[in-house]
Amino acid sequence: MSAVTNMHKNSVQAAVPAISGSKLNIEPRRVGFEYSDLTSPFYYAGNSCVSALWVAMSASFPLGEAEFIKSTCFYESQINDEKLLNDVRMFSQQEAHHSLQHKQINRLFAELGYPIADLESVFKKKLKKRADCWSPERRLAHTVVVEHVTAVMAHFALTQEQSMSGFPASIKALFQWHAIEEIEHKSVTFDVYQHCVGDRALLMRQYYYFVFFEFPFQMTMASRFLIKRQGHKVTWAERKVLWNYLFGKGGLVSSVKSLYWMFRKPGFHPWDHDDSALVEQWKTKLAPYFKNH
Repeated sequence: MSAVTNMHKNSVQAAVPAISGSKLNIEPRRVGFEYSDLTSPFYYAGNSCVSALWVAMSASFPLGEAEFIKSTCFYESQINDEKLLNDVRMFSQQEAHHSLQHKQINRLFAELGYPIADLESVFKKKLKKRADCWSPERRLAHTVVVEHVTAVMAHFALTQEQSMSGFPASIKALFQWHAIEEIEHKSVTFDVYQHCVGDRALLMRQYYYFVFFEFPFQMTMASRFLIKRQGHKVTWAERKVLWNYLFGKGGLVSSVKSLYWMFRKPGFHPWDHDDSALVEQWKTKLAPYFKNH
């Protein structure tokens, strides 16, 4: 028996009974967005830095979401709670459609001069190496952490109207729809991990690795690469806008910092922060974009 198999067996024995902690129905939606207002590569209020940051994130989504599905569904046969099993299936359907929608917008970003294929190639090699070298436990732990960060960013997208106002209406709607579904399924991978792995120390190692190193480093380097390939020289005024977007009042980091940090608390669960009312509010606002309603 391999070392990975032994580790997996031991972690399962130490895990808790499977219980779904989801508070909302996880509902895969089919959506349609028209991007006629996407006319410039620097679509966020003419700012290259914020625009490239979100292009970099969008470029990472299709491959990243496929990895989230794989790392979670690997444990599907070990789940005996019907609600959690259904949560996993609905989570997978939502993530698959997110991937499809971001492939569409990524093609448009490529038409605007962004080297999306080159960036995707880098992400693909990284994920292939991870799949070859990381244990299933570590891959799922990483997914849990990314899902937490994504859910916090989703809360930002639905609450910080001023920071979101720089986007064209179609892209803002894309991110807000994505945000609704990220919040709906925000506890699924965590619940699977708790049941099938249950190693809090591993989870925290992945948290600190991703939040303080991998994510900021990867997005910084990807954004710089995208801007450089546009042949654009960033101004100090643009850098100031990016700084305020991240760390100013209502910023992507500053306004939701306490939610990022919640993950460190003993006994944490993603639904300790209950934003179900926020989801209900935005489901109504975005209903015109939903094709299956």
